[in-house]
Amino acid sequence: MTSWLFDTLVWTAALIALVLVLRRPVARMFGPHLAYALWLLPMLRLLFPPITLPAWMAPVKPEIATPAAEVMIFSSVETVTGPATPVEPAFDWTTLIPLLVGLWLVGAAAFLFKSFKTYHEMRHDLLDGAREVGREGQIRLVESPATNAPVAFGVKDRIVALPIGFMAQEDTQARDLALRHEIAHHRGNDLLVNMAVQPLFALHWFNPLGTLGWLALRRDQEAACDARVISTSAPDERATYANVIASFAAGPNVALAAPMACPVLGDKSIIHRLRSLNMNTHSTRRRIAGRGLVAAAAIALPLTASVSYAEVTAPVAPSTPVAPVASSGPSVVAAPPAPNAPLVSLAPMVQLQSASEAADADGERHVERHVIVTKEVNEDGETIVKERKYRVISPEDGISKEEMEEIMLEVKEGLAEADRALAEAHEAHRIAIETSGEVGKQHVIVEMSCEGDEAVSESENEDGKKVVKICKSHIMASAIEGLREARNEIATNEELSAEMRERILKELDSKIAEWEKRES
Repeated sequence: MTSWLFDTLVWTAALIALVLVLRRPVARMFGPHLAYALWLLPMLRLLFPPITLPAWMAPVKPEIATPAAEVMIFSSVETVTGPATPVEPAFDWTTLIPLLVGLWLVGAAAFLFKSFKTYHEMRHDLLDGAREVGREGQIRLVESPATNAPVAFGVKDRIVALPIGFMAQEDTQARDLALRHEIAHHRGNDLLVNMAVQPLFALHWFNPLGTLGWLALRRDQEAACDARVISTSAPDERATYANVIASFAAGPNVALAAPMACPVLGDKSIIHRLRSLNMNTHSTRRRIAGRGLVAAAAIALPLTASVSYAEVTAPVAPSTPVAPVASSGPSVVAAPPAPNAPLVSLAPMVQLQSASEAADADGERHVERHVIVTKEVNEDGETIVKERKYRVISPEDGISKEEMEEIMLEVKEGLAEADRALAEAHEAHRIAIETSGEVGKQHVIVEMSCEGDEAVSESENEDGKKVVKICKSHIMASAIEGLREARNEIATNEELSAEMRERILKELDSKIAEWEKRES
């Protein structure tokens, strides 16, 4: 059993790494559907049981003749005084294998429990206070106050949760495209896939390849779903669909569900999906060839199965009495058999996340210090360790200069993070414009300009072609409005001292002025 578990771990890890390498070239050559289908390979390998072959199929090991051992007995006697020195046996590392395997399986069980517990909590929150607004076959459409973007969930009871007022949107084309995306998730059984692959990634709960594989699978799943929607859309709808993908960049943070845009995947996922919109023009012959390659790889998977051979049980011959032999001097003593070589421990190394908490008292002031250590894996497969220290101080106590400087440092880091988020939003819209122009260049002309107070406006030029104008300053205006709301909350916060409030407001005012200058 241990050997089968270890073989399964190694082969599934190798297949996950292989898919991570091949997914993008396959998507370019054969389309997003085939890149998504590659994830079937590690999943199928997980399901392979160990194979026991008949004993006669076992390879025959050549016999090596060994000379008979000669043992000589000497009659000399050596007298040794003093106690004998005990010989300590060497430590057998194989005794740790059951412990490590147990820890591994407990971690996998905890991973599965957490994943499905989070999913059921998300489902309960989305359905709490929701009301049904329509049906698409067996798929229920509900409006929920717990989401701000469309999200599909449920395997038996299929549901698409929508924000309040979503069905009353004026832009019916964008609304319908977002709905078609979530319904395509259900009809493509993507939610069932998300459930079925959890044991695969639970097996790799300690392995960075597991995290990278899950994120890549979800990105390929979204790109394949986009391909399903685009394949049934008119050419003039493709530009609108690209803008819909970019605009839903603040979707709900869920894992096993399938939202229109999921922050857990990162902004690079949105860019990957926008670029994948151009990968749906492959010929039928090329798509059939790609399916044949994936099928051939699946057929070859049994070659990686764990193989063992049945033991040969020889019949026991009846014992024959042996005549006694007369003693004629000292007998020859047979050499003892050589001890078996110790097994080598092949248990995987376990990577643990650490967290620590500490508390102390500074005079009569109550101060709690918390340290949180997290590990993240970036796009290049590098593990980044982040450590943040927090101090919680009783409201009735004052704040020292050191603590005030730490708070101001966190404020500045938060504003720097807002700058990065704004830059990523501009990048997503830029790529949306480039992609829109490519997929719909025969029908739509996309321009970056402002017309009135609308973020997106449409018109026709003299040649009768549709012109879509996207206002870049509208993005800046929304971001500035968010900073102003944060400023108002700080200004009315009585728990902060006057000096602390003044310093934070000064930083916010400086950032607002900087963004207003960029807007103009």
